[in-house]
Amino acid sequence: MLKRLPEFVDPWRSADQKRVFSGRIALDQLPRLAGVLARAAGEATYELGFERDEKRRVRIRGGVGATLTLECQRCLEAFDLLVDTTLDLAVVEGSAEAELLPEAIDPVLAEAGMLRLLDLVEEELLLSIPQVPMHALEACPARERGDTARGQPRQPAGETERRGQERHPFAVLSQLKKDTTS
Repeated sequence: MLKRLPEFVDPWRSADQKRVFSGRIALDQLPRLAGVLARAAGEATYELGFERDEKRRVRIRGGVGATLTLECQRCLEAFDLLVDTTLDLAVVEGSAEAELLPEAIDPVLAEAGMLRLLDLVEEELLLSIPQVPMHALEACPARERGDTARGQPRQPAGETERRGQERHPFAVLSQLKKDTTS
């Protein structure tokens, strides 16, 4: 088991040697992920084991974990998302080979016969982030301030009354139609 994550590995050689890479990496070392986070503090843990399956495919099994600090899109305050993801990947050399994999196995493309393991760890963390990150509704500070009702922004006082009094843009056309029919 190696503690240091090499920049590139040959997945076929690593599978034949049944290599396992594990350790920790600072979140600020992952530039794409750091750009999404509210605060790139802390570190991610990873374990990536290479092996061959019964069909002699190169497989990467393991996991990636971290506590990611994201910005809640409801209240715009920071919150922590605990990530603990399991990997089950098959190394492929092209899209045709990826099409032949069972749905339960995700493909990972080895460009020029090599894999950059740091990218693999970063992509797993990025994929674990929800499309719209938010606190749980009961834990969101916006709810305590009364800014939400079932997760929707609350209308300012008097907004609903004003909407009824607003002039609609096609009201003039309606009046013209009445004038021409009479």
